[in-house]
Amino acid sequence: MIFADIIFIIIILITLAGALMTVMYGSIIYALIGLVTTMFGIAGLYIYLNAPFLAMMQILIYVGAITVLIAFVIMVIGPLHKKPKEWTYPLKLIIAAIVALFSFFMFAKVVLKAKWTVLSTPFAVTTKDIGRLLFDRLTFPFELISLLIVVAIIGAVMLSLCSRGEK
Repeated sequence: MIFADIIFIIIILITLAGALMTVMYGSIIYALIGLVTTMFGIAGLYIYLNAPFLAMMQILIYVGAITVLIAFVIMVIGPLHKKPKEWTYPLKLIIAAIVALFSFFMFAKVVLKAKWTVLSTPFAVTTKDIGRLLFDRLTFPFELISLLIVVAIIGAVMLSLCSRGEK
């Protein structure tokens, strides 16, 4: 086993541990920490696949923005000491495991039967090229997306204040 294979296995184990932590813990805060771990693991896979732009977008968008919004929702919801009752029945856990295994095997069947083409030349677009495109030609849509995110956060704050009767 070479060093790259060992790194890949470590990244996969971190990602799977985070995913299991997300779905198995009773506390929603621990589930959020597991989600963050999973998202960082996926970013590590992007780096392993030599896609640094996708890795950075994974960290900025999912680990940064989406996780903060989920944490905000958790804070607005209220009591975190109540344990969800979804996994209290063993039958639900068994059905979920069967559905997950069926989905995995169907996905593996599609991936293994697909005819993959290998590029003879490496992909020529670099992170620098994507950055230049975003800031030269696509500046307005890029800024519009950031404005949309700010408006969504302000709307979420206003909704939480209105629901508490503070506004």
